[in-house]
Amino acid sequence: MFNNEWQTRWAEPSDLPVLLALFERVFGHAMPLEMWQWKYRFASSPGVVCVHKGDIIAFNGGMPRKALVKGHPCSIVQMGDVMVDPAYRGILTRRGPFYRVVQAFFAEQVGIDRPYRYAFGFPHARHARLGKTLKLYCATDRIDEAHWPARVIRRFRSTATPIQAHHASVVDALWADMVKGLGACAVAVRDWSWLSHRYLDVPERGYLCWLIKERITQRALGVCVVRQHTADTVELLDIIAPLRAMPEVVKCTQHIISRLGAKHLSAWLTPSVAQHLTDTQPQLTSTEVVVPGSQVNGLTQGMEVAECWWLMGGDTDFR
Repeated sequence: MFNNEWQTRWAEPSDLPVLLALFERVFGHAMPLEMWQWKYRFASSPGVVCVHKGDIIAFNGGMPRKALVKGHPCSIVQMGDVMVDPAYRGILTRRGPFYRVVQAFFAEQVGIDRPYRYAFGFPHARHARLGKTLKLYCATDRIDEAHWPARVIRRFRSTATPIQAHHASVVDALWADMVKGLGACAVAVRDWSWLSHRYLDVPERGYLCWLIKERITQRALGVCVVRQHTADTVELLDIIAPLRAMPEVVKCTQHIISRLGAKHLSAWLTPSVAQHLTDTQPQLTSTEVVVPGSQVNGLTQGMEVAECWWLMGGDTDFR
């Protein structure tokens, strides 16, 4: 890594109290210990720290995901909790702490013959531009926001039931069917193991997971995951369904939120997702959130997944 007074190294268990304190200074609110442990439970180390005179002043986290990229299984990593102590935030050069923690993580972990083939994340466009200027990030995709009204009238074709543990094999079958239509995409695995970790085991968040079925035959059509933010607004975090069934899953979700008393449904999604939901007539708006990759071990390799990410709000760790 680096050998001057600003050292980089992998975070250790003993660093946890300091990292939680750094998080609160940077983001203005505390992260519960249980949330940190949930986020990084699959990582051997949560990420890289930069140390100055014995103090941790920056951190770059990474959360492993299993994925299929253009039909081929591989390991990818979601970048998160990229933070620099406010006292050092103005140092935006290649000698600065931001550069050092990101570069160290990417150089060792991301690329051909590295633990992770690709990296992705959800930074604000301004943050991503800095990473691109420093030749850390490359621009691979963007996040749009879709909006739908609630549907008061129930669906004739479909109905919904809350997801339970005995639905595990049904979820896995829906995921296997979904994958068949995503051969051109880069998509993180959405099987039962992931669904239960991301939405059922997470502390302090009230996700609702629904199995959508045909009303008459009771055949499973798909899964939707939602989170109610206010009395009027609900976010659609994830869909697990064959592509042909996705419009019906969304339309059923519009009715579900009306039963919750809400009026508006929204979703973060990449254009690869949005193009399969045109039959639902979403109102699409741009966001300031982008999806960068790593160019540290080669720009060409980092851009292999450009404009083909299948991502929704549930692929973040914070929504």
